[in-house]
Amino acid sequence: MKRKVLIFTILLMFVISSFYGCGKQLTYGDVVRDPAMTGGDLSFVYDRQSHTATLGGEEEVVSYYLGDEELGLQSGNRIGIKIYAPDEIKDYSKAKLDFQGVQYTSGSFMSKVYDKVQNYFILKPIVNEDADTLEVKVSWTQDSAIQTYIIKIAEGTKFAKP
Repeated sequence: MKRKVLIFTILLMFVISSFYGCGKQLTYGDVVRDPAMTGGDLSFVYDRQSHTATLGGEEEVVSYYLGDEELGLQSGNRIGIKIYAPDEIKDYSKAKLDFQGVQYTSGSFMSKVYDKVQNYFILKPIVNEDADTLEVKVSWTQDSAIQTYIIKIAEGTKFAKP
C-alpha cells in the first residue's frame, strides 16, 4: 500500500511540475551595454543577484534617436542592452523571448554575424519617465525555466528632447 501511495505521489508531482513549467534551472548569462553604447554615455551597473541592469544616474541624459523605417525603429530615447545566453546553451533554435508584449520564438531574436548565430542578443528599447523599468523574459530551451532580467533607468536620469 505504501508503495502505491509513493508512486501516486511521484506521478502527481510530475504532472504538477509539467503543468506549471518548473523547467530546468540554467545559470543566467551576463548583461552588458550594447557595442554602440545606444543611449549615450550612461553609467551602467548589472546586479547578478537580482538580474537587474541599471543605466543612468543623477543629471545623466539618455540620448534621443530619430526613427528608422528600414529597421522598424520609432523615434525616441533609446538604450542598448546586450544579453548573453548561459554558457551551457549551444543550440538557440528553441529559445523564446518575451519583451514589451511581443514574443519571439525559435531563437529568431539571437544576433547573427555573417549569418552565424551568436550567443547573445541586443535590445534597443525606447525609455522615458513613464517606461523606466522593463522586463525581459527568456527561456533558452524547450524545457528550461524562464529567466527574467530587469532593465531600469536610475532615478535622476534625464531624457534628451528631439
